[in-house]
Amino acid sequence: MGTWDDVKDFRKYANQYLAAFTGTLLMLSVAASYGWTSPTLPLLLAADSPLPITPDESSWIVSILVLTSIGGPIVTAWLIDGFGRKITLLVAVIPSIIGWVLIGVGDSVAVLFVSRALSGISYGMAYSSMPLYLGEIASDRIRGSIGTLLTVMAKTGILLEYVIGPYVGYRTLAWISIAFPSAFFVLFLWLPESPYFLLAKQRPEQAEKNLRWLRRASDVQDELKMMQAAVERSQQNRGTFRDLLTRGNRRSLIIILGLGALQQLCGSQAVIAYSQQIFDQVDSGLAAHESSIIMAVIQLVTAALSSSIVDRVGRRPLLLMSTVGCAVGTFIVGLYFFLVHQEVDVDGIGWIPLVVIMIYIVFYTVGLATVPFAILGEVFPTNVKAVAAAIYTMFAGSVGFGVSKLYQLISDEAGTYLSFWIFAACSTAFVVFVFALVPETKGKPLDQILVEMHTSTSRSINCCRGKKQRPV
Repeated sequence: MGTWDDVKDFRKYANQYLAAFTGTLLMLSVAASYGWTSPTLPLLLAADSPLPITPDESSWIVSILVLTSIGGPIVTAWLIDGFGRKITLLVAVIPSIIGWVLIGVGDSVAVLFVSRALSGISYGMAYSSMPLYLGEIASDRIRGSIGTLLTVMAKTGILLEYVIGPYVGYRTLAWISIAFPSAFFVLFLWLPESPYFLLAKQRPEQAEKNLRWLRRASDVQDELKMMQAAVERSQQNRGTFRDLLTRGNRRSLIIILGLGALQQLCGSQAVIAYSQQIFDQVDSGLAAHESSIIMAVIQLVTAALSSSIVDRVGRRPLLLMSTVGCAVGTFIVGLYFFLVHQEVDVDGIGWIPLVVIMIYIVFYTVGLATVPFAILGEVFPTNVKAVAAAIYTMFAGSVGFGVSKLYQLISDEAGTYLSFWIFAACSTAFVVFVFALVPETKGKPLDQILVEMHTSTSRSINCCRGKKQRPV
């Protein structure tokens, strides 16, 4: 009976899963652009490189994508309410397609830089618009699983680049990778616009038609009325940047920007972007690309399981555990590279940094990779969530650019060990930040969370469990 109920549930939500899966092909595409550097940079830096580059140029190849991703939310903000969620997502994938074409036909580093800049715009647009589309098409009951699909598809994109890249040529990989954004564009053309956007544009008939398709139901009037009421409230309470600077929102902004910085400064993006080069320095008995593939598989599996863990364990414990795990992991890996730098014999212990990096990825993915996004949706009032999300994306991208650019420079000039010890120091410092400032929001109504965010001390945020407090 239970199995039959599951089958009926899937049939009921099939169109929503279809729309979500097709939509998140965009996340797979842009994440593939980020993962592309891991198998490609060693090839371009080799003596027989198809496009010779310097180590400094390799750091720009990684970091330009992160830098231009900062502009993604700006473009999204201009398009998403004026032209719609669907048009915005279709426009978002176009720079990515052009970027892959440039890699396939280009024969200079300058063209490669332009390609990475275009991919970065797609990256920023996708991450600032896709969560909104998924949230607006999903039923309450499956919103969590559909939200998780975003992260899972992104990790899948990275894994595909890690798996395919080492076995094909530099330009061949680009032509293979262009299939991902192209498939998204062709398939997503046939999927519906968000009913919320259509209601906001005074198109109730089309909104009802799209909602019927999504819900696989003929009578959607009750839900449509609820959507209409939500749209009207949103239009009456549009938020601005100034609204973020009120007392409670200012505290929320500090928390979410701190978590955005922590996501980058713990070293995650450097490990993902430079993984094959990192594993090249580790004598673990496995080829560097094989170690990278194992790491990507572990990250994908952990991401798929993380949503249920977040709701069971809570936000604060997961963040604390994740941050401590990243601090310890990067310190140990840094210690290994320090011993190598000091020419200490490390034969026989090359497996230690390999295992530690795998454990590090688990700790990062289960906490820092997912929890900040959950908190972002919980600690701000509805009218300023979009503004807060845009600022968060741009700030995290700015910090990520610094990490991506400086990692290679510091590693080349002083040693890889110093880069990892900087990551360890930053993670350790942020343990205090998480403990002192980040609230536990698990199981609390949004109204109660917002009341607690306006209390006079950070201690009251963390200690308050059930009773409401008056805003100050």
